[in-house]
Amino acid sequence: MASLAPYHFRKTLSGFEPVSAAARDFHAKTKLGQTVQLTGRRPRNPGHHRKFFALLGILVDNTDQFASTEDALIAVKAATGHGVWKKLHPKADREIFIPHSIDFASMPQDEFEAFYNLAFAAIIRWWLPVAANDLREAVESFAA
Repeated sequence: MASLAPYHFRKTLSGFEPVSAAARDFHAKTKLGQTVQLTGRRPRNPGHHRKFFALLGILVDNTDQFASTEDALIAVKAATGHGVWKKLHPKADREIFIPHSIDFASMPQDEFEAFYNLAFAAIIRWWLPVAANDLREAVESFAA
């Protein structure tokens, strides 16, 4: 079965209005008074995603603990609990961290916003002990 294009709607005072071509087509084929099921999910904000990677870039640039943003990303995911700790073998002494994905398909905007806030707090707590407002300003400047 082919996957359908997402239907994007915008909430207005009069209800939900279609904004994508797929949504307009769906809307046009729906009879007046017909009940439909819409599954709500806010699409990811690319600007917020850029801010997160700017935050990771600042972390990498201002500590000597990470060789890359990818390494910092894994550490931040571990610090926020965004993944699972597993033993690879029942007799193993240690667990390894297996991070969950934060890609656009895996995490809607509401979840990403919560993750970003946890990551921001973890970075201040564990790696960059600076004022939150100072870090926020640096991220905004870096992401621009």
